[in-house]
Amino acid sequence: MKQLLKKLTHGKRRTGAAPSALAFPDAAAAENYLKALAPIPTGTIQADNRITPQYDLHIIVPCYNVARTIVRCVDSILSQKTGYTFFVSLVNDGSTDKTPELLERYRADPRVEILTQSNRGLSGARNRALEHIRGKYILFVDSDDTLCKGAVEALLSKAVETNADIVQGSFVNITGHGLVFGRTGYREGSAAETGQTPYGMAWGKVIRSSIFAHLKFPEGYWFEDTIFAFCIAPFRPAHYLIPAYVYNYTRNPLGITLRSRKKAKAVDTVWIMRYLMADLAQKKEVHSAQVQQLLLQHIALAWYRLSHLDETVQQAAFLVMQQMYAAYYAPQDICVQDSRLLALHQALAAKNYGQYLAAAENLA
Repeated sequence: MKQLLKKLTHGKRRTGAAPSALAFPDAAAAENYLKALAPIPTGTIQADNRITPQYDLHIIVPCYNVARTIVRCVDSILSQKTGYTFFVSLVNDGSTDKTPELLERYRADPRVEILTQSNRGLSGARNRALEHIRGKYILFVDSDDTLCKGAVEALLSKAVETNADIVQGSFVNITGHGLVFGRTGYREGSAAETGQTPYGMAWGKVIRSSIFAHLKFPEGYWFEDTIFAFCIAPFRPAHYLIPAYVYNYTRNPLGITLRSRKKAKAVDTVWIMRYLMADLAQKKEVHSAQVQQLLLQHIALAWYRLSHLDETVQQAAFLVMQQMYAAYYAPQDICVQDSRLLALHQALAAKNYGQYLAAAENLA
């Protein structure tokens, strides 16, 4: 996801020299400062979703004020040629434009349900459909994106062939004007065997529905797709990658990736990471090389997301993340082998802000 973020935001911000002294005496003061800027959301990942898998695939499309793109999106789904059965949930999340009117044209299709609710955000819209999962697998599609031809067949045929928990396909990056500006392709094989690191977004993959039996997206947080790193990956699902292009991802100037720049709400990158690590700790899943690596990578990603904000915010975030990291890993707890991850571990262990800036930038 880091490389994609760089493409979307036109490169990373270079840091200057670290200040000789931090603006806060301790992590508690830093946390109070951040909470005043961006209160900690109260959303939870705990769920009790009902699963009745009468279809091979349940496709979930959150819809909020997307009159310009929703027809193209839904048509790309319903026109899929496949021998597999699928069901589509179109969730009208309190739209105030013509989205509801456009959704109505699909009501007569027996493969489609239209759910309507007051605005709850992207997570809340996805969660509404997850309350009753009707497929053996789930596919999330964002309403400004489209499926490539043959996407459902390619993803599900590989899922059936390999009995994978997740099958993820390659994707095309498209501007809001429909121009291709990049492609992200995978080599075929399991993520573990090929050594590829799959991107952590919700879309572009089919996911075994049982994974979401007791899991939902935390409402109120930005960066809600972080659950794929902290709530799914640590439990080692069978994750298979295919080279087929299955998804057209549209660069959205109003999306979180771009909208979060210089927004205090970007501090959610710290809050969601801390919340999900605490959940992992309760499940006694933190002491592994995989989780330590994930946490270090997301600390670097948090630095990147906050690097356009005021220096004081960045210092406060460092202190809060350093305290969080130290709660799980002592200086001698080194499970990672990558020298860049090791440098970040050492910076956090030493509580050295200057070293942290250099190490995080080297990773992000």
